[in-house]
Amino acid sequence: MIPRILEIAENGRYIAKQRGALIIKDSTDQQSIVPIDDIGIMMISAMGATVTKETLVSLAERGAVTVLCNNRYLPSAMVTPVVTNYEMPLRVKFQLDATEPLKKRFWQALIKAKLLHQGRVLTLAGNPVAAKKLFYLCKEVESGDPHNRESVGARYYWKNLFGKEFTRSREGPWPNKALNYGYTILRSAVIRAIYCVGILPMFGIHHENSTNPFPLADDLMEPYRPIVDYLVFKEIAQNTQVVTPEIKRAISKVLWLDLSYNGQTTPLYNAIEQICYSLVKSYKAKKCILEIPEFVIENEDT
Repeated sequence: MIPRILEIAENGRYIAKQRGALIIKDSTDQQSIVPIDDIGIMMISAMGATVTKETLVSLAERGAVTVLCNNRYLPSAMVTPVVTNYEMPLRVKFQLDATEPLKKRFWQALIKAKLLHQGRVLTLAGNPVAAKKLFYLCKEVESGDPHNRESVGARYYWKNLFGKEFTRSREGPWPNKALNYGYTILRSAVIRAIYCVGILPMFGIHHENSTNPFPLADDLMEPYRPIVDYLVFKEIAQNTQVVTPEIKRAISKVLWLDLSYNGQTTPLYNAIEQICYSLVKSYKAKKCILEIPEFVIENEDT
């Protein structure tokens, strides 16, 4: 079973643990009950919600991530597990011993997958001619992406998906807020998977930032950002500029979309775990054997 996303979006909510479940009360004392074991990510986007420490500890002990969002759906803080895998000390040692050439190979594989998926998104968006440019750039990516094919592709991709005036910015105009929401869900799922396989998200492959505690998550989510973009693209066709509950539900389905690997299908949530496990195997083998399931949608309504 794929753990669910629980979002606390309305003010006045009180969240507490009762036996093996979360009890969510509103201002009139009406309550909802959600089994803790069903939760993979709890997002608190409401600014006036209260949650007990026992709730946060219980979620973390079960491998769930709690995300505290600001009013632009950007994570301001996260409560993450400390240890979820008995082999963590050994696996972290392999992680820290990874050489720069090996990390450059990882980055090459991730960016090739990202450009491939961006091309497929443009195809689904009705722009197959523009998609060919991304497919061509995908083939040009070298170890470490020294010629920055990722950046070249991004400039071309965004203007062909959301229009020439669009600029991707966390604080930018619509539909950046919708993208923020989707990326927060994706990033949280990746952070959870990283802890589950027994490595640490603060030691990245390519991303480095002294104020960013999760650079590895930012690395590993790169191939799947375009899937969020695709869902947002479909929703903004409804001519809205507000992240409505309906849009949230549509975007949160990203974790349930089927991907393909070696002729088998797997939901994105499982694909994220697969890429993290393959990273651990790569660290141990000292070679790049990343497994990155592909975004393939034959029918746009799939």
